[in-house]
Amino acid sequence: MKLKLAIEPIPASTWGRSLANLLPQKEWDKIRFECYKDAGDQCSICGDVSYSLHCHEQWAFDNRKKVQRLVGLECCCEICHDVHHFGRCTQVKTKQYLERLVRHWCKINGKTRQDFILHQNQVFGVNKKRANIYYIVKVGKRILA
Repeated sequence: MKLKLAIEPIPASTWGRSLANLLPQKEWDKIRFECYKDAGDQCSICGDVSYSLHCHEQWAFDNRKKVQRLVGLECCCEICHDVHHFGRCTQVKTKQYLERLVRHWCKINGKTRQDFILHQNQVFGVNKKRANIYYIVKVGKRILA
């Protein structure tokens, strides 16, 4: 199912290993502000012109080689970013906010609540399999410790 907005869980073994957390703040700010500018200072998913934009790191996984590679940066609003990180949100957000995320996902993708549940189960299943793998995190030729 091709989706405009998807849940993109990160395996627990690599939580916190990201450009945002590992680069000096000044360097990260330069990267994220360039991402916002390239997207026209609006969410590249829903088009929201929000004061609270996020630079979402997009990752690809090679389970055989145990590599998690940065493949892109995406400018998104807070709600689209929280949909990407729905698993984390289930731990820290209210049920009302989670319901808002589900409705937003359905609206952006033109799908039903049942479609959301199927998508959630599928990606959480994949992430459960990844939970037992310790990934090397790569950004270009750089390995993030």
